[in-house]
Order: sequence, then structure tokens, then C-alpha cells
Amino acid sequence: MGSDIKKFVNPKFLNSIDVVLMHDLFARHFKDEGLPVAFEGDDAEVRKRMTDYFATPITDWSEGLIADLHRVAELGTGEGMQLILNEARRQRVVLYSEPDDQEADSAPAKHEPKHVALHAYLHHHRIFEAAADFQALRAPTAMAEFRGPQRDVGADLTEEASAAFKAAIVKLFAQDLQGDYCRLGPYEEDGEINLVVSHGAPVTTTPIVAGDREQIITLRAVKYAALRYSSNEGLLRIGGVPRAQQAEVAGIFAEHILGRPGFFAGKDARDLYTLDSITAFGPDFAFQHAFDERILEVRIVAAAADFFAEDEDGEWRYVRSWESKDASGAALRHFKASEVRFGRGWRLGEITFRVFFKSDAKQPAKVTVRLKPPGTLAFRRTRFEKAIHALVARNGLEKDRDADLVVEAAE
Repeated sequence: MGSDIKKFVNPKFLNSIDVVLMHDLFARHFKDEGLPVAFEGDDAEVRKRMTDYFATPITDWSEGLIADLHRVAELGTGEGMQLILNEARRQRVVLYSEPDDQEADSAPAKHEPKHVALHAYLHHHRIFEAAADFQALRAPTAMAEFRGPQRDVGADLTEEASAAFKAAIVKLFAQDLQGDYCRLGPYEEDGEINLVVSHGAPVTTTPIVAGDREQIITLRAVKYAALRYSSNEGLLRIGGVPRAQQAEVAGIFAEHILGRPGFFAGKDARDLYTLDSITAFGPDFAFQHAFDERILEVRIVAAAADFFAEDEDGEWRYVRSWESKDASGAALRHFKASEVRFGRGWRLGEITFRVFFKSDAKQPAKVTVRLKPPGTLAFRRTRFEKAIHALVARNGLEKDRDADLVVEAAE
């Protein structure tokens, strides 16, 4: 962690960053008369003093300064800068007001992503936090999904409900020594409620060599939990939360935001996906995608089948697995020449498929998806997220919730 910050605050950064920005950063943690770097004089002199300060062991830096630099580093990338610019445009905020700058929705050419991130962090903090939230929403590749027993259940994001949710989340995360810092960022998009929970991470200790001895610095970074709720479907997706806490987070959301305690506690709440349609069709199964003209091709690049045998007590037990991988898309078809025979103790356990989309680039955009029933649909969240879910549903790989409810009611 320490070396990462050293790489972020490198000589190129110190020789080009606006010294006024750096003064503002230091001023957050030191009173003016106690600044460890004197910012009077010409820029060259100030940069030399900054370089001398950051050349010292990290153990001598301000802990608050280190924490700030970690936050800035999160968005100090090309992707992070675009998120900042997009959010500034959405909120109609002009990041740079100097007359010789470029258009309001783009950063001046002289500024690199690191500089834009620092500028936003210090002077447009609401923009920065929102951009960090959207980065967190896109980060999880596998989101735990919980389905409630009803559709069209609205969410309550009033101040009172949000405060109760926040208090419960802080109490839960505190059990894992994650501190009491917590911030909620609610966003609505395409009929979904997106809720980002920024919270303290467990304390990290990092050894730093200072001279001829090793010292330890302790840091508490910020982690993000992302919740996405579709009221039309009664479906909650959770990312960035340890598996052991996912059901508890869903329960807290149901109680305080939906006002429906136990809404996601049903026996089929995590039973969302199935591979039965592939098993029934056999190894020649191929995805149908003509309904979406953006999809060029779908390749099944990996598949795993599990063999179960009945023991003397009549119980079925797992015996072994058979895996197949083929980047050309023939992974499933390889089962023809194997011992796998669906319906004779063999069950298809999971598949990985790659979806190729039309794009403006020379090469198609591709998304790799791993589907493992009953509740895992893992892929990097992209602009094609809804298309992936539609592809899964259209090919019979998503459980028919309405049919399940009919059966449950009959029972």
C-alpha cells in the first residue's frame, strides 16, 4: 500500500501538479503555520520542498494526507477521470472556470487524470464522491442476487429510512472491525435504485523501510458495497460484501428501505438460475440471440458436469466432475466424446460463455459470463448488462419466478 502511494506521488506528478492544489491538500491536515512544506516563493522552489517531503519515509507523512492520497489514487486513472467528467456534466458543474480552459465537460489538456482527481477531490467533493460511487457500482463481477416473493415493491429512501439503514449497516460492519465511518450514495437509473455504501475497511498494517530499520504504518482505507434494487422485479443485487454478510445486508435493506422485514428470506430467494434447458437439449445446445441485433456471436468456452451416485441409504452423493474448455465455443460439444451422459447421474454444474457485441471499435466488444445455479451470474458490469440478463432469460436459464410462486401457493 505504501509503495502504491509512492508510485502515485512520483517525480512527474510533483513537477507538474498545481502547487495551489497541493497547498490546499496539506492545509486539510495542518494549520497554516504548521505546514511541513513552505508554499511561499516561486514554483520551482515549492516543488523542491514538496519533493523533499515526499522523499522521506511514509511513516513521517501525515496519516490524514496518506488517506486522502489513497482516495485520489482510486480515480486518478483514465477511467476515473471520465467518471468525474460524466458526473460533472450530469450535475451541470463546471470543473475548471479559467477562460483559457477547454469546454466545461472536459479537463484542460495540461491536466492528467491524477490532477483532475485531486482537483475534484478538493474543490468539487460531491462530484468526486459520486464518481467514486459509480466506479464502485461497475466494479463487482459477481453480485449476490436476492429475489423477493412479490413484484412492484417500492423502496423508501427518505431521510429517516436511510438513517435507519445506515445505522444498521454500521453496526453490522463494526463486527468485522471495519470502523464506524459510513456514507450512503443513492442513485436512480433505468427504473433501478442504486445504493453505494462507502465504509471503513479493516485496518491495514504496512511495513516500510526507513533508513536501516523497518517501521509499521497503519491505514484504514475506504471500501464500497453496491446495492441495486429493481422494484419491478423485486430483485436485489449486492456487490462488495463478504459472502457471510450478504444475507444480513439484504435483510437490513428489506427492513429499512422496503419496510418489508424478511422480504428476501424466502426459501427460493437465491434460486434464480437453471441449466435445465441446456441439459434437456444436450451438448448441441447453442444460444439464440437473434432478438438482439447487437449480439454477433455467443460462444460457450467452458462447461463443467458433475456425477452423482446413489449410496446404500438412497442418498445421492457427489463422485467426480468432468470439465471442458474451448475458446472456439465448442466446450459443451466435447461432452459427446466423453463419459458424460445427462440424465444418468450427470448434471451440468456450470458454464462460461463469451458474448460478442457490435461496437464502434475495429474489434467487437466482448463480455465473459460465468453462470452457476442456483444464484451465480458473474461478469464485469458493462453497458451490455441488461442485454446479458435478457440473453440468459430468453434462453431459459433464468428461473420462472411466477411459476415458482404458483407452485408455492398450491403447496
